[in-house]
Parts: sequence; structure tokens; C-alpha cells
Amino acid sequence: MWLWTGLSYHFAFFSGINSAAFIFAAFFVLQGLLFLLAAALNNPQFGKVPPIRAYAGGLLIFYAILLYPLIGVLLGHSLVELPSFGVTPCPLTIFSFGVLLLAKQRVPIWLLTIPLLWSVVGGSAALLLSVPQDWMLLASGIASLILMKMTLGNKGEPAKGAS
Repeated sequence: MWLWTGLSYHFAFFSGINSAAFIFAAFFVLQGLLFLLAAALNNPQFGKVPPIRAYAGGLLIFYAILLYPLIGVLLGHSLVELPSFGVTPCPLTIFSFGVLLLAKQRVPIWLLTIPLLWSVVGGSAALLLSVPQDWMLLASGIASLILMKMTLGNKGEPAKGAS
């Protein structure tokens, strides 16, 4: 989805509105490639994680897929003009944080850097442009980073008392 969003949304669509979209497209494509590399190198595993991460991860996934568009509809937007999950960057980033919170092993910082940067860029734009459903973008990046650090020890194992 990161590759698709980089190419179809940022490069093909958003670049007609904002010249910075070419830079965003490059970063989103790079992030897609980083996810592929991480999958090949690390064999990510998902399963039992500390409850706070499981709840937060599930909430972010639920928010990105269902609540995000619902907030837009409740604010009076039609379905065709809503940013949608899997195509636009903000719900995709929120979803990605949710999935990463469900990973059993430590998520490398190189895999978090671009989503964290986008949570700041997109989240600040949400505040400036008054897009309430994107406010979760800022919170998701900060909360995910804290929860991942707090619930994993130095070797990627659950920290004592985190289960």
C-alpha cells in the first residue's frame, strides 16, 4: 500500500496540486521497499504482544479502516470525496502504526522513520487545514513510538512487567 500510495496518490494525483508531492512520493515508495526488505530479512511475526500494544494496535487499525471515513461522513463529506484507506497517506500511516504495534519483535527504527515523519507532516497539515480525522495521525506516531519502546527490552523481548 505504501508503494501504491506513493505512486498513485502522491506522484499521479497530488503532484498536480503540490510540487512537494514528488518528494512525498519518493519517500512513500522508499517506505514500501523498506517494508518489503524487512519482511524478507526479519520474517516478522505477529501474535501475543503486551495487552496495551494489542489494544492500541487494534484501535489504530479500526480507526484507519472504519472510523476515519465515518468522521468524514459525519462532517458532511460525500463518500467519493473522502480520503480512503489504502489509497491516501494519512489513514495508511495510522493503519501501519497499528500493524507495527502487533509485531512480536522489535521494529527497527529504519522502518519507523518515514511513518513518523509523515505523522508530523500530515498531522500538522491536519491541524492547519482543520481535518479532524487526521488529528489521530500525530497521536498515532507518538503513542506507537512510546508503546514500542516501553514494552520491549533491549534485545527485542517483552520488557519485564509488559505482558
